[in-house]
Amino acid sequence: MTFQFSRAGRFVTLLFALGASILSLTADTSDSELDAANRAFAYGSYDEAAGLFQKIIAARGYSAALCFNLANAETKANHPGLAMLNYERARYLAPNDADINHNLQLARQQAGLEPNSYRWWEALMLSINWTVWLALMVLCLSLLLFAVVGTAMKLPSPALRTTFRLIFFIGTPLLLMFAFVELACIGFNNRVEGVIIAPKAANLLLSPIDGAEKIGTIPEGELVTVEGRHDKYFRIEARDHHFGWIQQQDLEPVIADSFDAKPAN
Repeated sequence: MTFQFSRAGRFVTLLFALGASILSLTADTSDSELDAANRAFAYGSYDEAAGLFQKIIAARGYSAALCFNLANAETKANHPGLAMLNYERARYLAPNDADINHNLQLARQQAGLEPNSYRWWEALMLSINWTVWLALMVLCLSLLLFAVVGTAMKLPSPALRTTFRLIFFIGTPLLLMFAFVELACIGFNNRVEGVIIAPKAANLLLSPIDGAEKIGTIPEGELVTVEGRHDKYFRIEARDHHFGWIQQQDLEPVIADSFDAKPAN
């Protein structure tokens, strides 16, 4: 398998006659900062390219395209933890992008990690804002109230009475379904996730204290869920559903600064 890149990335590759390519950027092609990052990547200076993409993100903010390009550079520079972190950030911002998912899964395979593609419902929850589900709930509730009032009025028209009954019997399960999806969407989107960036692996500890017993390791680049925080340690859930504590320095959040808002245990 090979990494997939978009047309603009292939244009940069042809321009510099080298075999590398990167995802197209949303900014204008005359942008000198992006040109410098693209040029460094195309010439094989992957550490330099990663540094330039990081500077651009620091100045302009996160975008799926910039995170994807940074992840590609980190992959080529043999920094699997930082590569996976930025692929995850790109995927969070564009959950339905096939190129991002392809490169992420390939990078995970090369790092010896199991695949973790989004399921269709996960991509849907990330793609649709929770306020959309709330609006659908309000609409269903309004229709139900309208149907209840209409049924209670003893209308002379049998067709209208039948219509109100249909609205009631169809709207009730829809309301319950939208309420369930709303709760699931809020819970899914409020997860605090991070990527292991410690070289090779991070130690999983029994308790959040210096010198605590080591109960396992989590490989570099793995995605984990943060359940709590104590001082300089995070309580995490790994993919095998094991819980433990790891040091803050070994983990970076997928959503920047999200660890700062995580309540301490």
